[in-house]
Amino acid sequence: MPPVKLVYCRECDAVSSLATLEREACRTCGRPAARVDLARPWQYWAAIGVILAGSGILFLTYIPQIQVRFLVLLPFLAFGLFLSTWGMRVLKDRALDAGRARTKKGKT
Repeated sequence: MPPVKLVYCRECDAVSSLATLEREACRTCGRPAARVDLARPWQYWAAIGVILAGSGILFLTYIPQIQVRFLVLLPFLAFGLFLSTWGMRVLKDRALDAGRARTKKGKT
């Protein structure tokens, strides 16, 4: 699985997340930015596990009403979304630290 594409802009001191085929440029100012490759945090994998667990519960139990099925799945989806959002914040913070360290090394 390819890593999340994050770029660090030294002009803005900001991190942008980009789609795989987007050019490596800052979303804030549009200037070229340096790519930062990091491993996915544990929150990403936990979010996948939570959503799969909720789906598994629905497949293994017999609940004929679609509304009740949705209500059973909703907490799993909400918690999975929480974990994935948290993971993205952690990843962007790590990318910001790595970009700043790389810039500091380059200047000295």
